[in-house]
Amino acid sequence: MSALPDWQPLNGEPPSAPPEAPSGRVVAVVATEGAVSHGWAPAAAVELARSWTSQGARVIIADGVLSLPSLHRAVGIANREGLSDAALHGASISRVAHPLDEGAFYVVTAGTPVADSGAVVRSSRWYRIVDGMAQAGVTLMLYLNDAEGETAAFLGSASDIVVLANPDDPPPMSIRDLEPLVRAVTGMGRMPEAKAPREVVPAPTPVTAPSPALRSRSKGGMGRTVVLLIVALVVAAGLGYLLVAGAG
Repeated sequence: MSALPDWQPLNGEPPSAPPEAPSGRVVAVVATEGAVSHGWAPAAAVELARSWTSQGARVIIADGVLSLPSLHRAVGIANREGLSDAALHGASISRVAHPLDEGAFYVVTAGTPVADSGAVVRSSRWYRIVDGMAQAGVTLMLYLNDAEGETAAFLGSASDIVVLANPDDPPPMSIRDLEPLVRAVTGMGRMPEAKAPREVVPAPTPVTAPSPALRSRSKGGMGRTVVLLIVALVVAAGLGYLLVAGAG
């Protein structure tokens, strides 16, 4: 697999929008399994669309993960009519596109569940949707999951690819042989690990040498104790002698 661009944080300097093209662009935003399992991939795709909108691009982001949709939750709307309905049942894009940020850009949910998600890409309406976006100069961002079966088919329509990944994730298998189309590898990164609280060792209590007067008093007290002990022994010996003599 060819080398990919270096990973860069999405919340630092996000990838720039694709250069303007008269025919518009279809940008596949492919999330690795690691990005999906960490839960940040759908929201990151929306933030990327928001970033490109602020750079002047006209953006519609659509959920291409038809078997396991999640983009609607990232923007807080219901997954009703969406991409599958536009491609298979003729629903207009204006009907299924939901405005975000007061119409700055639009999101299209996955739509009605389908038994064969590949049928969406094979539909002639899908290609009409792509052509319509191109004629309007709109960047269509397709949010995709590397682990899902429809991803490879959708990538056939992509002019550019952005990979959403953790810093140490392996490259998505679905983009094999499409590496030249990868514009950026980006993601939210990982939170720094919490450091264990530093153990505070109390400072040793300083030992103060006794003053000369205290040492003198200590020595005097010890001498008196010894004298009293000797006197007690003498007295005890004398009492013992008197008791023995009296008994005799």
